[in-house]
Formats: sequence, structure tokens, C-alpha cells
Amino acid sequence: MIRSGLALALLLLFAPGLHAQQGRTTGFLVHQLMVCPSSNMAEINRLDALSRPILDELVEEGVIRAWYMLRHGWGDEWNVGYITVADSHRAWLDYWSEYLRRLRERHPTVLADFQALCTMHKDNMYSIRDSGTGGT
Repeated sequence: MIRSGLALALLLLFAPGLHAQQGRTTGFLVHQLMVCPSSNMAEINRLDALSRPILDELVEEGVIRAWYMLRHGWGDEWNVGYITVADSHRAWLDYWSEYLRRLRERHPTVLADFQALCTMHKDNMYSIRDSGTGGT
């Protein structure tokens, strides 16, 4: 039992490095979801436009790998979504602090304005184990 526990611990310790050596992409992804009345979409889209230059800067600076803004017209109630991808959980937390700093500096009321437009919010955080995009 101790041997199998030790083997599992070693596998978990070294598996991320082995995975990276195989040329596969790993990282950390956060999927933020909101429930927003469809009557507020035009204003949400206007506020989102204020974030795009900041998000692009953070990608260019290597703070995050990618960002996505999502909408859907059918499905469940979670109709507004955002995805950001970073190298690690720590890198994502650093990105989030810097993103909020820049957003508040340039557009002091945008967060409160946005929060007033949606009724629910949740975050899902994932470790990326594998991917098949790009040249990998």
C-alpha cells in the first residue's frame, strides 16, 4: 500500500513535466459565466469593448495566452461567458489583478456598470491537461 502511494505521488509530481516534454500544451483556463437579460446585451457588448484593448495588451505582454468573449442565444440560462488562458493558476491570479487594475484605472465605473446588468455569476477554473490546437 505504501509503495503504490509513493508511486502515485511520484507520478503526480513528475507527470506534468513529462507531459510538457512530449510537446503537449498545458496551462490554466478560467471560464466565467453570467446570466444576463437579453435586453441588456447591447450595453454589455459596449462595456466589453472597453476590455478588449487591455486583454490584447496582456496577451502581447505574455501575461495570458488567450481570451474569449462568448454569447449564446439558446441553451441554459448562462448566456454571457468569458474564457482566459494562462500558463498556471498563479499566472492567472497575477493576470486577474493586473487586468482589474488597468480596467479600473481607465474605466472606473465599468465593473459596477457591468454587475448591474447581470443577475448571476460563477467561475469555473480548470487545469489544462492536453490540447490539440495550433501546431502541437
